[in-house]
Amino acid sequence: MKRNQFKKLLITIKNNWRIAIVVTVMMAISGYILASYGMTKHYLTSIDIYVESLDEVPSADKAQTVALLFTSPKMYDAINENLVTKFSYAELGKMITVEPKNGTQIVSAQFDCQTSSDSYKLSEIYLGQIQLVLDEYEANARIKVISAPVEPQRPDFPDERLFTAAGAVIGAVLSALGIIVIWRLDNTITSADNITEQYNVPVIGELMDLDNEIDYLGR
Repeated sequence: MKRNQFKKLLITIKNNWRIAIVVTVMMAISGYILASYGMTKHYLTSIDIYVESLDEVPSADKAQTVALLFTSPKMYDAINENLVTKFSYAELGKMITVEPKNGTQIVSAQFDCQTSSDSYKLSEIYLGQIQLVLDEYEANARIKVISAPVEPQRPDFPDERLFTAAGAVIGAVLSALGIIVIWRLDNTITSADNITEQYNVPVIGELMDLDNEIDYLGR
């Protein structure tokens, strides 16, 4: 970059930095408002449950059979009986998964609701129904809660801090691009060197800026 072009860029930044800051701040505020009021919140409460067969010869298949009871339609019906807003089988199926691990089964559940209290309540209902299912089917199995439910304090999505930071970054990028565009489109001649650079013609003479000279001399 030539010296005069760099000088012109600095002048453009000087003349527009306040606008750039305003744009950055406004975009950050917009990101916060979008996350806080413009999007559906998702609160997640997680539970991990260890399921093991108590037969004389522990069987992974039997452990899986017991674990699958916790994802059965009957279990979903029992959960919905305690809820004002009902979930479909498909919705509950996405929240609860069963995975084999070393001859046992791990039941993992992530209850996704629009309020933290509903998410936590759903996890508590689910834990209460598990023991009822074991008793009803007389399943010879043992369960252990590996990860107990904790009521979430913040939504898992959207993250207000992340959206605010993203808005600020977008605002800063837009401001930088705007300054670059203004700089590139600015054809103002600010010095004799600009004439030589842009039009490749020699400068024979240069008039003195009398106003600036008088101010400088104090007369």
